[in-house]
Amino acid sequence: MVMKHILFCSLLLFSCSKNNTPSPVTFSGVVSLNTNLSASEPLSNYTTEYHAVYSLGARGAQTAAPWGSLNPTGSTYNLSSISNPYFGLEALKTIGFESIFLNIPIVAINKRTMPADIINLPFDDPAVKDRFHALVDAIKDQLNDNVKYVALGNEVDTYFSTHPSEWPAYISLVEDARSYLRSIKPNIQVGVTTTFSGASVIAADQVKLLNTNMDVVALTYYPTGNNFMVNDPASVKDDVAKMIVLAAGKPVVVQEWGYPSSTVLGSSEQKQSDFLSNSFAQLKAQGSAHFPFVSFFKYRDWDAAYVQTITGQTAGQNFYEFMSSLGLKKYDGSIKASYSVLQSELKK
Repeated sequence: MVMKHILFCSLLLFSCSKNNTPSPVTFSGVVSLNTNLSASEPLSNYTTEYHAVYSLGARGAQTAAPWGSLNPTGSTYNLSSISNPYFGLEALKTIGFESIFLNIPIVAINKRTMPADIINLPFDDPAVKDRFHALVDAIKDQLNDNVKYVALGNEVDTYFSTHPSEWPAYISLVEDARSYLRSIKPNIQVGVTTTFSGASVIAADQVKLLNTNMDVVALTYYPTGNNFMVNDPASVKDDVAKMIVLAAGKPVVVQEWGYPSSTVLGSSEQKQSDFLSNSFAQLKAQGSAHFPFVSFFKYRDWDAAYVQTITGQTAGQNFYEFMSSLGLKKYDGSIKASYSVLQSELKK
């Protein structure tokens, strides 16, 4: 958590010092920084990155392990993605992260990420539901007390935009999966990550149904328009208000919150910095009851070769520019203006 406040003298976040000097208004929710590395970097670098963001003041960590990676097929399990010494769940707890967000996607963006032997079955097939129960049984000892949130899909509205008839079966599966997971780990809050645009506009009705029986509303948030061109940094105010409305009283847990700095997209390092300043202003105004966990994307840019691999584009093309410029630091470690904003906010 950025800082725990126990304020006895005022509901307006004034300090209790003798001279009654106002203390800085802070965001009391848990802040995380995504630290996904380029494929060319050794896994041991994760330890360095996570320690660096912890030293900044981040007390949350966000990680992912697709169902099919944990359970490739049948009764075969590979838990290395959640048990390794670099970014495994116990490693993150040992560093000191007090709130861990784990995504175990059944669907990730535009594809199913299920075990190979059941990947083509209907989502609500009894065999699929039973297999997810078996997965929970297999990983339950890895889910330490600092794992506060589990998501059962990543930006799933992207997949269902081309498979709309599968929404009901998927909702049936994740509701069953949530119930079983909560029966084993009652302190974990469960949700399904969708894009903000999907939840608020494109698939609003379906996402509303999806979230009806979830514990939290999980989102990714990148305020961009057509072809990844950025929205004005001030747009965060209206967007945050919309998030609260669509959450309908549930906490909003933000898996990814980011803004590119590429000038190709109409942005700049200054615009990215302004966006982050505006973000903290709105998070402070709304408070941790609405936003208990926010993971900013990302700590450091990926290298050019990796971005080219994951986007299929090269420098100057919009998706490449988006994915290559989301960091608060450049790939070489030099800081952008937004890094200083984050550093200042976390010091509060």
